[in-house]
Amino acid sequence: MSMDDKNVARHLTDPELFTLAAPPVGEPEAIPHHLSECLSCSRALLEWKNAVRELAEEEVEALDRRSAADWEALENETIAAMRRAGRARRAPAVKWAISIAAALLLAAFLAPMRRAERGARGSGAPASISAQDQKDDALLRDVARLSRGEDGGAWGTLAPEPGTSSEEEQL
Repeated sequence: MSMDDKNVARHLTDPELFTLAAPPVGEPEAIPHHLSECLSCSRALLEWKNAVRELAEEEVEALDRRSAADWEALENETIAAMRRAGRARRAPAVKWAISIAAALLLAAFLAPMRRAERGARGSGAPASISAQDQKDDALLRDVARLSRGEDGGAWGTLAPEPGTSSEEEQL
């Protein structure tokens, strides 16, 4: 009885044979037990290994045929392509920098104008705000001052609450 006569479950497929002929780099070569029992698959694996070896030799021969001038020309083309790619990447960065600088310059010009506008508004209570609103504003400022820990807890300096005796005196 020969090895081919032993009827094994199935033969290896072409992708499996290719993986065995050219195993991935860094992975241990796993030889299936089937190869030791099936002469047909063993021969097919040998053919695959020979084909892979021939292809590798053809690629190496093409590289060996290149002259020093060919290698230098390829190197110069590669460096030129890298420089072109570098310039293309810098252009958006320059655009961003210009945009940011313009925004900061605009903010620098507008900030003094806004301060002057605030100063004009905050100089006194406008006539359009009622007396009650002015009292409410004073109360809110006091609450904010107390929440920040200002005044050292001096309650005597606070504005009177709306609806207390000072309101009754005004009536």
